[in-house]
Amino acid sequence: MLYIIILKEMPEYSRQKFLRQEYTARVNRVIDHIEANIDQDLYLAALADIAGFSPFHFHRIFSSLTGETLNGFVQRVRVEKAASMLVQNHQKSITIIALECGFSGASAFAREFRKTFGMSASEWRAGGYL
Repeated sequence: MLYIIILKEMPEYSRQKFLRQEYTARVNRVIDHIEANIDQDLYLAALADIAGFSPFHFHRIFSSLTGETLNGFVQRVRVEKAASMLVQNHQKSITIIALECGFSGASAFAREFRKTFGMSASEWRAGGYL
């Protein structure tokens, strides 16, 4: 209750600045959670709960602050982590890396990888990233 009273008494500029900082901190908590749990299923409702927002409001805030949708962000982080793992770990199969990065299977990974990097994961691993 005190939190609401203090916000109402703030000048509009200070209030907006405070809320932006608060929303940014909440979204950053979610981003940290996503990066730490990228191999898990990440549901909007659970991520919104971490931020303390309703799913609808969280999706709007996340998109506003990051410039990309939640799903787009998760997919980008997954495919970028996989690209790094492909180069650093030649012993692991591409399918295992895809699964460790949270993709549901090899075909979903192959589609997303080609869409993002314009080449297959095996081409990337063979030095296509250079």
